[in-house]
Amino acid sequence: MRPKHLFLLLFLVLLALGCKKDKDGTAPSVRIISPTEGETLSIPDTLLVRVEVSDDHIVESVTIDLLNADGISVVTSALVSVQGPSATVERELIVNSEQLLSGTYTVVARATDGHNDGRAFRSIQLLEAPWRLRSIFVAPPFSTSTSTILRVDSVGAVSSFITLQDFNGIAADGRSQHLMVAGSQFAPFQAIPTNGGNAWQINVSQNDAPEQFAAITVDPFDGITYFSTREGMIRSFTGTGSSRFNAQCYLGHRCEAVVVLGDRIATWQRAIVGGAQVLVAYGPAGTVLASLPVEHERIGLFRINETSVMLFCNEAGAGLIERLNIDAAGTPDQYTFPEGPIVAVARLDADRFAVALPEQLVIYRSSTQTTFALADLSGISALAFDPATGSLFAAQGSTLLTLDPSSGQTVGNITVGMDIGSIHPLRNR
Repeated sequence: MRPKHLFLLLFLVLLALGCKKDKDGTAPSVRIISPTEGETLSIPDTLLVRVEVSDDHIVESVTIDLLNADGISVVTSALVSVQGPSATVERELIVNSEQLLSGTYTVVARATDGHNDGRAFRSIQLLEAPWRLRSIFVAPPFSTSTSTILRVDSVGAVSSFITLQDFNGIAADGRSQHLMVAGSQFAPFQAIPTNGGNAWQINVSQNDAPEQFAAITVDPFDGITYFSTREGMIRSFTGTGSSRFNAQCYLGHRCEAVVVLGDRIATWQRAIVGGAQVLVAYGPAGTVLASLPVEHERIGLFRINETSVMLFCNEAGAGLIERLNIDAAGTPDQYTFPEGPIVAVARLDADRFAVALPEQLVIYRSSTQTTFALADLSGISALAFDPATGSLFAAQGSTLLTLDPSSGQTVGNITVGMDIGSIHPLRNR
């Protein structure tokens, strides 16, 4: 080998050895100075994050984020350029989403030197924003004709929110800030944003018969939207349109109501021919777990616990409250209203229910199975309770009444210009 070739080979070997020696295998050191472990922040607020970083080379940047229990960012993350061997950086994270719930969240600081990442973590406690009533949505009775949904804002102004070709269901989703509305014969199921966000929809099947969608429910326990379709499917979606649950109705039946019982779904189904009714419980995978034949005209269906529901219904012209135990197949009567049928019902809390009778509004207490008269009101067609304001809303023809559920006093009324079929308060979460 010629000397110059030997020299070149030796130079390349030394260069390779030098590069290998200088290869960076150490991640930057990261320490969160602020916030302190377990610090509490009330939404809305600004979280000051201070981070100390260092490296035996150059720290290029630091990323600061706030994650929920699922590891999903709940704020706009901050990226800070460093370009030095050490630094103390700080940024303010604006935490103002009113959809965030109280709980433990994690501050994450990640520093990179271009080859390796170093991380530090700090747990903090977030306290959710107080409940606020944003709007009240008022819907007409279900119809195969053109129907308009009205919106009543926080100062009582009434406006048209959406007009539908036909109408067979509605529910308000405060978590995603969507109004869920469903058509009857031709109009689709629509998730309509009320405060920004994305709309999504599910079109009707090729069948042009009415009641394409039914049993529209945003469950108060899991925040998921449930509904059934004419071909006999029971489905659920998150507010942003992600599918969560699918099950098949009993053959020849349609689902008319859905209630979540822990990890089970209870449904009220009616036979298409003959009208026989059955309460069917499904597991998370959509398999049938239990069924219970039922009778009477259903007005309201509410969860009691993971095995029982409370049924408000009518029998022979009188109102009736029953407790249905799915596992034990029991249907004991709890209370009877001889003064007339139940027209509407709204849940006030775990124990109390507002019940509208033909000439009177009463409060039913489940723990004692007793009632007391709240107000002498006739012509009530719908009820809804808002826990944010503690107000009970009642529809009386085309008038929306606001009542004090403790005294029965009418504290407000708004005329909306159409017969009211249902009332749907939308809160900030």
